[in-house]
This record gives sequence, structure tokens and C-alpha cells, in this order.
Amino acid sequence: MLRGLDRVQWNTLIASNLGWLFDGFETYALILTVGVAMQQLLPPEQHPQIAAYAGTVIAVTLLGWGIGGLLGGILADYIGRKRMMIAAVLAYSVTSGLSAFSFDWTSFALLRFLVGVAIGSEWATGSSMIAELWPDRARGRGAGLMQCGLGMGFFLVPWIGDY
Repeated sequence: MLRGLDRVQWNTLIASNLGWLFDGFETYALILTVGVAMQQLLPPEQHPQIAAYAGTVIAVTLLGWGIGGLLGGILADYIGRKRMMIAAVLAYSVTSGLSAFSFDWTSFALLRFLVGVAIGSEWATGSSMIAELWPDRARGRGAGLMQCGLGMGFFLVPWIGDY
């Protein structure tokens, strides 16, 4: 079923899968570390509400995913899927890195929203690239292989970090 795929089709799958793998890794790492981050970013009198702040940060990130999917899909039609994928990966990398420099919970939540926008855009672009470039007979498998990157990223978190 996967025989006869060309180099471009495989490279598209690998790039999309790796993007989704890193997104899964980063998202699960957030779930495991957001409480500690809130402890550092909130004043001591707000520590009893850490769970609410952590939930808000995770929700804001997921909201960004949805908005990013919409924006990424629209922008990919204008600037091209490859360029949009590159822009999404770059935006994800920069905003994820910048979140380490958050000075309060609001700045952290804002940066997490932007990370979510980049993740959503990356997913929308990657999945549409697979749908366009892979032949009908293998498209479902290609999409499945791309999607498994998220789970693989989740799986890697405890192996790489000390959580």
C-alpha cells in the first residue's frame, strides 16, 4: 500500500509527523509543569488558585490551536503550504522559547496562546499537505502516520525530562 510513494511524499510525512511529535511533547510537558510555572509566576497570596490559573493557561493554549488551524489554513491558501509550514514551525519555536522568559502569569498565558496558534497552524498545514500529496490509496495511512506523532511526543516526555 505504501510502495510507490516518492521522496516528496515521504519527506512531507516525516516533516509533518516530526512537527506534530514536537507539538505533542511540548503540550504534555506543559501539562506536567504548568503548576510549577504558576508557583513561580504568581504572588504567594494567589497560590491557592494555582489549579484555576493552570487550567486557564492550558485552555488558552487549546483555544490558540483552534484559531491557528483556521488562520493557518487560510494563510496557506495565499502563501503556499510549504511557506506556511515553515512559518508555523518558526512561530512555534520562537513563542515556545519566549514563554520561558514570562514575567507573570498573564505574559505566560499570552505566549501560550501564540504557541497554540502556531501548533494549530502547523497541524492544518501538515494535514492538508498529506491530503494533497499522498495518493488516494495511501492517504488514510499517511494521515494516520502523521497523527501518531502527537502520541509519540507525549510518550517521549517522561523519557527525556525529569518530571
